Amino acid sequence: MVNPENRFAVFLDIDGTLISDSFRIPQENLDAIAAARAKGHMVFINTGRSWGNIPNELREQFNVDGVIAGSGSMIIMNGETVFQRKFDVESVRKTAEYFFAHRDCWCVFEGLKTNYIIPNAGYVVREGRQIELKSIDDLSLFVEGEEIQVIAAGPAVPDEFMQMLSDKMTFFIMRTYADCVIKGCDKAKGIERVLELTGIKKENTIAIGDSSNDLAMLEYAGISVAMGNSQEHILQMADYVTDTAANSGVAKAIKKYLL
Repeated sequence: MVNPENRFAVFLDIDGTLISDSFRIPQENLDAIAAARAKGHMVFINTGRSWGNIPNELREQFNVDGVIAGSGSMIIMNGETVFQRKFDVESVRKTAEYFFAHRDCWCVFEGLKTNYIIPNAGYVVREGRQIELKSIDDLSLFVEGEEIQVIAAGPAVPDEFMQMLSDKMTFFIMRTYADCVIKGCDKAKGIERVLELTGIKKENTIAIGDSSNDLAMLEYAGISVAMGNSQEHILQMADYVTDTAANSGVAKAIKKYLL
């Protein structure tokens, strides 16, 4: 076991980092996480997905010390929620009204329990994981009693929408969609709150990610690791570039720094 003063905390993105093209975590990643924790280090998921948008089959594979969900809007440690924020009803309603009026885009409201979607012609609703909203009346029926942590939209979020809600949301632009996150929340602030609770030093943090919503945590962490499949600006700023998600790059990074 490592001396508590030398204990590290590792923060892992999910999509494109911990997993590649399915909800199955590579065994090499699972083994490396287990080995790091056995030495006394801590490992946390740090995802842009809301808690309700992490599939159960993926959650069941987690063998970690906690989960930061919704880009810092929710933190779960030891099975207990220690921090939580949600979108206000007005922001949710304005968003729904906008995307019902602009059906060339799709919009997903990600909550604690499930996801609610305003689809466009090219979007296929995932049965069992999403509830389709057919009119603005469905908002009060399904959504307004839910705790919405993230709003995803695509394939491109109009500038008009971002300007309209810039005082309520932070926007993380990905390749084929954008995450709209509660203002004041991001993955770095999630790490900061975890460090306050665990006493781990900032310089003893490792963040591993691949895309724009990982940038804040990569800049904040003591060691930043980019996946081999990362967006170019992530590759350029990282302290270290590991292998791709498909080739268990998370395991290789953990082995390099902790094992």
